[in-house]
Amino acid sequence: MKTSKQTRKIRSLRSKADDLWKQAVIKKWGERCELCGALSGPSHHFKPKGQYGYLRYNIDNGVSLCMSCHFRLENVDHSLVAEIVAKRGKRWYNKIQGLAQETHYSFKGIKWYEKNIQRLEKELKGL
Repeated sequence: MKTSKQTRKIRSLRSKADDLWKQAVIKKWGERCELCGALSGPSHHFKPKGQYGYLRYNIDNGVSLCMSCHFRLENVDHSLVAEIVAKRGKRWYNKIQGLAQETHYSFKGIKWYEKNIQRLEKELKGL
């Protein structure tokens, strides 16, 4: 069972990792919405982080979207996924699909977040 101190530490690490991931997605894929070209807002997880938690901080799983397109994709028009795949290409899609097929057991503890933060900081420097 996690103590409140551990829970606060995990929340802090998650927040830092989320921020680094968003920065890396924008740096790699651009600050414009990949669907409409407007200034991007929230980065979208192509493979949902709820189902594919181990891909949560994978930069290739991130898509730069504006608020409007993000809402449309999440709630209204799931055909936009095909548009993203068409723009990024089959090679990218096959890579993400392959990663999604892997079996991972992640408990998202302090060490898991620290490891992802270190990897994201390194990847950001290399982009």
